[in-house]
Amino acid sequence: MMTGSRTSDFWLAFSGPAFAPTRHLLHMALQAVGKLKLAEPFQAQWAEVPLWLSARGLTTGPIRHAGGVYEVRADFISHELQWLTSSGASGQLPLGPTSVAALVDALLDQLRGAGIDASINLLPQELPRPIPFNEDKEQRPYDRDLVNAWWRILLGTQRVLQTFQGRFTGKTQPIGLMWGTLDIRVVFYNGKPVTPAQDIGFIRRNAMNAELIEMGWWSGDAAYPRSAFYSFTYPQPQGSESAKVGPAAARWDTGMGEFLLDYDDLRQSGDPNVTC
Repeated sequence: MMTGSRTSDFWLAFSGPAFAPTRHLLHMALQAVGKLKLAEPFQAQWAEVPLWLSARGLTTGPIRHAGGVYEVRADFISHELQWLTSSGASGQLPLGPTSVAALVDALLDQLRGAGIDASINLLPQELPRPIPFNEDKEQRPYDRDLVNAWWRILLGTQRVLQTFQGRFTGKTQPIGLMWGTLDIRVVFYNGKPVTPAQDIGFIRRNAMNAELIEMGWWSGDAAYPRSAFYSFTYPQPQGSESAKVGPAAARWDTGMGEFLLDYDDLRQSGDPNVTC
């Protein structure tokens, strides 16, 4: 007998600080996988680069190469990186405690062995002190339960964001995981271009070249260790930090420059789906 999903299946207990040691290895693995998508034609505001959620984890979707099409999947039930091609070749790597260097090298080596040009920039993106993949040789932990919970929260968040997105008739993008910052988000554009500051870097210059509202969820980082939902408007309207927002636990965070709702506060609400 098949049953529907329960709300509790997605809004699981989750600690950003507890996830942090595992997050590094997971983040770097997903950055390496995500960088493979940069071979695809560029779309405005990087619409082509997210990793897409699936029933078992995340996927690149189809990526063209000289021999046809290939796909890389991160399976958070069997805890594997899997790849497959339109010619029938496939392979997998276990996800577990290891170094970033060993995991990324093994993945790229398997892809090259299948005739796929797996050339990527080995320097991680959007991090304050990035370590090149091939130099990150420290043994890193991998907690299966935390990774599975993280992914299930992504699924719950995607559902809420899709519902909200469905009410918007302007320009937006498919909802996926932004592997640079490891967050899931939805963006709404009003059609007005913006000249971004030249000192914000290549990635952000191409992401922040139009007026937008962005909202999403991320698991926390060094700047804000707790997992939280966030929202910001770009350019920031004058006085927006004083705006009253809901639910009651949501507030403006001056350090982050955006509105935040801690994930734990969401879980303590009567119905997380409604609160979102």
